[in-house]
Amino acid sequence: MGVSPNFAGCSSKKKKFRSGELRTFERSKSTFSMAYATKKQQPRLLLPLQTPDYVIEVLAAFGLITLITLAAVYYAELLEKIPTHFGPDGRPDGFGDKNAVWFLPVLGAVMYAFMTYINRRPDWFNYPVKITPENAERQYRLGTRFVGGLKAFIMLLFAYLVWGTIGTATGKWQGLHWWVIPIVFVTTLGNIFYFHYKSLARK
Repeated sequence: MGVSPNFAGCSSKKKKFRSGELRTFERSKSTFSMAYATKKQQPRLLLPLQTPDYVIEVLAAFGLITLITLAAVYYAELLEKIPTHFGPDGRPDGFGDKNAVWFLPVLGAVMYAFMTYINRRPDWFNYPVKITPENAERQYRLGTRFVGGLKAFIMLLFAYLVWGTIGTATGKWQGLHWWVIPIVFVTTLGNIFYFHYKSLARK
């Protein structure tokens, strides 16, 4: 009994497709292995903190302490329902239990601890240039300040969001300021572009 030409053609296409998938997987695996090996070869350095680093850490710690303190001090004054979501215009458009006021403090504490930990290992970071013993310290300083600056910004942003939530819930605010979202985008993208520019400029 012969094999249908259509079936044979379909079988051939499946084999080619599977062969292509296998080659793609092997290339991806090879790329990942090379990236992992390269990252393992990056020298490990213990960078002493400098004045800009201390300023960044103070701002981050201030943001985290303010974030937790606001929730703890004003929790008893909150009604059972508080704003949990704000629209693009800053007006509240979602409400939930007042225990939600603790979400950002808890998340902020976890993120603070995690970002502080990984900032001690800049050799784990990805850089737009190859890391060598000659440029490692320069690149690592840029990397740690990028992560540290992002950490400080997030802590201060979370503190503002909790402050705005409490102010809105207690009737002192009508909502968040409309310019918060543009500032978040500009600051985040600006930090990323600045890091890449400085990293490439200081190979």
